[in-house]
Order: sequence, then C-alpha cells, then structure tokens
Amino acid sequence: MRFWFDSEHAQRWGLPAAAVFAHIQYWIERNGHETGRPCVTQPVWQMQSYLPFLSEKQIRAALKKLVEAEALTRERNGFDAVYTYCLKGENGVPKKENPIVQKGHQEIDKRDICTYRNNKTEEKTNAREWERPNEEEVIEYLQEIGGFDLAHTLGPAFFNYYEANGWMVNGTPIAKWRPKARQWLTTERNRQSNDRQKGFNPKGFTPEGLRDFIDNG
Repeated sequence: MRFWFDSEHAQRWGLPAAAVFAHIQYWIERNGHETGRPCVTQPVWQMQSYLPFLSEKQIRAALKKLVEAEALTRERNGFDAVYTYCLKGENGVPKKENPIVQKGHQEIDKRDICTYRNNKTEEKTNAREWERPNEEEVIEYLQEIGGFDLAHTLGPAFFNYYEANGWMVNGTPIAKWRPKARQWLTTERNRQSNDRQKGFNPKGFTPEGLRDFIDNG
C-alpha cells in the first residue's frame, strides 16, 4: 500500500501534518462535498486506521497544527465529540488527483512505515509528557476504557475542572492526565453503585418488586 502527500506541505508543516491534510483532501473529494462545503467529519481513531504509520496522538497534534496554520477549520457537532474539519482559503477546493500516485508528490511505501514509526514513537520528551488534552481526547479515552455511558457527561466535566485549575493539583502540574480520568470514572461508578444500595429497602418491596430491583438495579 502507498500513501501520498504534497512535498511542499511536508516542508511547511512536517510529514505527519502533510499526510493528514492529504487524507482529508482525499475524503472531501471522494464524498463530493455532500454538505455543499469542503468538509469531512471523521474521528481520530478512524483516520489512524487509514494512516497506520501515524499514532492517534500524532494525528491529533497534526490536526492542531493544521488548524493553527489556518489550513483547516475545526467545528463542533453539537454534543458529538467528533469534530468536522473543513479546508480553508486556497485549500477550499481540492485538486482532482489520483489519491494513490500523483506526479510531483512524495510517496510512502508500506516497507518504510515501520522505520518511520520506530523513529517517531521513540521521541518521548518531557514536553510531550506534560501535554494537555482537549475535550475530545478525554471523551475518547473514557470510551476506550469502558465508560461509554458516562463519557459525554464526565469527559467535559473532567476537562472543564482541570482546565479551570490550569491542570494543576496542589500547585503541581499534572504530568499524566489519563490516570486522573480513570480515577474519575471509577469514583463515579462507585458513587452510582452506593446510590443504588442506599435506595434499597427490602421491607418496602413486594416479591415482584424485589425481583425487578435485582434484575435492573
């Protein structure tokens, strides 16, 4: 399998951002501007399935860079955690090009993917350890660890709480936010369980009501 990107974009934004930008251009052209605008709505995990040489973290960083460079705009979809990305300015009309092999474009062969990933995944600096998440990342992480039913309420609450506190705990910056998010999910699960137990009064139940309480909590 081959993946293409514009060499000028790679020089301007770096290879990950160039690959993500080419991916978004391709899907906008393929969908034929279904909304009438050069936009595509696609979660990060799905982008990563099409760009296996990039991690989800690299794709999020690339999207952030493209938005800051004003190559893309990012729009919310109501309460949905998945953003819509639109081409901006002169990038608003994608060129009619073959998404696999294009003249004047760089290509990444599948054989080169492992080398590229190994070089990139080994870059673990202190700056990346202290990276702050956005609300979308928090919601996606809670979903990944089994909190589908709580992610859309607990995720924004977690993000807004720590965002308001500057991602600090007792004056110390939070180095790793994921354990904190996991702790919030566990705490909320325990609270819900305790509330159900407090609401249980065996004297007030009929046999049918008791069976219903056991079956449905």
